[in-house]
Amino acid sequence: MNKIKQLTFLDHGRIIAISDIHGELELLKQLLDKVHFSTDDYLIINGDLCEKGDNSRAVVHYMMELMATNPRVHVIEGNCDSLIDELLMENPKLIDYMCARKKSIFSEWLSQLGYEVNKKTKIQDVKKLLIGHFPEQVKWLSELPTALYSDEYIFVHAGLDDIKNWKETERETALTMQSFLNKSHRTGKYVIVGHWPVVNYEAFLPSHNPIIDEKKKIIAIDGGNIIKPEGQLNALLIKRGRNGDMYSHTYVDFLPTCKVIEDFTAYPKMVGSVGYPLFEIVPIEKGKHFTLCQQQETNQQLYVKNEYIVQNKDGSYRTKTDVSCTQMSVSRGDNVAVIDDSCTGYTLIKKQGEVAWIKKEAIH
Repeated sequence: MNKIKQLTFLDHGRIIAISDIHGELELLKQLLDKVHFSTDDYLIINGDLCEKGDNSRAVVHYMMELMATNPRVHVIEGNCDSLIDELLMENPKLIDYMCARKKSIFSEWLSQLGYEVNKKTKIQDVKKLLIGHFPEQVKWLSELPTALYSDEYIFVHAGLDDIKNWKETERETALTMQSFLNKSHRTGKYVIVGHWPVVNYEAFLPSHNPIIDEKKKIIAIDGGNIIKPEGQLNALLIKRGRNGDMYSHTYVDFLPTCKVIEDFTAYPKMVGSVGYPLFEIVPIEKGKHFTLCQQQETNQQLYVKNEYIVQNKDGSYRTKTDVSCTQMSVSRGDNVAVIDDSCTGYTLIKKQGEVAWIKKEAIH
């Protein structure tokens, strides 16, 4: 990496870390309001402002203005933001990306200009057009650092190589490494990453909340916003203190909420989840609502909701998507978010970032 910036944090106050906004400005604003963000706080955006969501252009504009008026706001690049380099390097494959991806900052910019791309469009023409109309935005995105570091923390989008000098990690690795929490590093600092949704790690209880691994000194904060239908935009809150830092978190999402009207006690053997990329299952015993299955790669036995089981053409089975295999006990008056109310007998809900099934009667 050659775009690395050093920071110095005061030993009091707060650091707020958010990653993977993916073009959702309203969620970002809701989250900043929820944590009562002020000019006394440090705000770190840990990559992926753009792509996949509805308003990448506005997120970039908002963060540019915030950084210009507040020296405690910092943004690093994610793999989605680094696509700006493909434009500057005139990579012709970017035209295919623009044609296929309508939810993109490039598509938003071009739509604003009334310009349509097709397979025959020349990347040089698009580059000239976008640099001519959005020079400040293009420059800002291209100059975002790949990593920020202080005495205690390193902020990088995806991960670092397990090498003596972490700064020698290749930029592409820093932006695209998968499942960093399953790896290790030698920095001696806490490494805070996004990129890989935390729910992909959670085999026991499907959760979108940040994971803090004190032994490995890794904090993963990507709540699966936009990427997962039940995902959320997380904020990691670091309360600085002379006797050590304290961690907490909160989140926002787009899911509708309701109150529980009847107590429900979970079946204790229903725990775990099937998640990306381990979707292959073998049905063992079919029940009225859930089928006991064995997950191929882990040999774990899980209760999968019947509606989420799909048979492949070769006769094997998989889940149609990520799915919780957990039941959760809830009490009357609890607030829950509804994820899937279309199945028989049970509704998939989220409570405090955790995803599970409860009986329909509990909320109907």
